[in-house]
Amino acid sequence: MAMKRLIVLITCAMTVPAFAITVTPHPGDRIGVLQISDRYEYGSEQTVANTVQRGLHRELRSLGFDTFDARTTYDDLLRNGPQNADYYVEVASGHAAGRPVGGVGAGVGGVAVEVSVVVARVAAEVRLYDGRTLNLIERYDLAQNNTAVVPIGIGIAGRSIWAAIMLPFVQYGQFRSAANAVAHQAALRIAGQ
Repeated sequence: MAMKRLIVLITCAMTVPAFAITVTPHPGDRIGVLQISDRYEYGSEQTVANTVQRGLHRELRSLGFDTFDARTTYDDLLRNGPQNADYYVEVASGHAAGRPVGGVGAGVGGVAVEVSVVVARVAAEVRLYDGRTLNLIERYDLAQNNTAVVPIGIGIAGRSIWAAIMLPFVQYGQFRSAANAVAHQAALRIAGQ
């Protein structure tokens, strides 16, 4: 009877630590950044995911990882087999939403400017895969809000002409900044920091 208890105790002692092992990449590991699949319905999702992907590549490299563009999607990797990488990273989805939450316009003479508070929210799901087995190791759901006061329009008027110019690229800068912050968060999480 004592022998059976000892065997059960030894078995438990061996299996519990095996399940508690968490694999995290270490600086110097080779990480392939996978291309984004074509499953996006909206162009904004693709743009945000591309920005996060490029930022993730840059952030991982700055943390000491040997990153490379895998030039393939996860689905293609499953069909064709893994390449020479310790890990793979995929930006599985990206979402962006933003809007002005308040604004004011002012004009003097023939010139007018509209300034607004713009809130940009970027969210992305980043997945880390084992480079040999292609098994999912970890999934990170990340989000970042970015708020700034920015000019969103300029108007010019004269005696016989009037023109208004909207400045959407300023709002795009807010999304880009938030997407780069998400990439930074993802790189830190992958590095175990």
